[in-house]
Amino acid sequence: MHEKFRNLDFDPRKLPPQYLEAIGLAVACSAQTEDHMQMAISGCLGIDAELGWGVTSHMTAPLRENVLKSVAEIRIDDLDDLDRLDDLIDLVKQAADKRNAIVHHMWCHDEKTGEVFLVKTTARNTVKADVVPMPLDTIRADAMFIYDAGIKLLQFLLAKDLIPALPPVGRSRFHKSKAARKKRIKR
Repeated sequence: MHEKFRNLDFDPRKLPPQYLEAIGLAVACSAQTEDHMQMAISGCLGIDAELGWGVTSHMTAPLRENVLKSVAEIRIDDLDDLDRLDDLIDLVKQAADKRNAIVHHMWCHDEKTGEVFLVKTTARNTVKADVVPMPLDTIRADAMFIYDAGIKLLQFLLAKDLIPALPPVGRSRFHKSKAARKKRIKR
């Protein structure tokens, strides 16, 4: 078995360009889907997008899921809508799992065959490493799954009027930053 993997190149810069493109697409779709989760929390809280970013930007994905479920239960009265949102949150979690499989494992390719692999390692009670072939179509399908999960959540938010408002035009807060406040004191 070790002989089969002797020609593996672990330099990610040398992955075939179409693989790098598909991986990048999955990551970009994931960022959009995460933003839709943040929007959902902001919309259920009834706050504008900027305040929402202030609250949700550094939340872990599991925390966002829990917070969204909590605030949605308060905000949304229709039980069917809550069931639908639960299904959408589960879909977004599946999308996050697909994203994690793409970004949290090492990539390599066989210099002779051109085949691309993920090296999946775990250390739960014992160390295990698997070298798994990764077809390009699988990465592209995962990217579309991640995208679709976010879009379905966005469509729900639009249908239920839960899109957070843009920040007010007159909100000026840049003079309130720590750096700006320190300059004011030094004068």
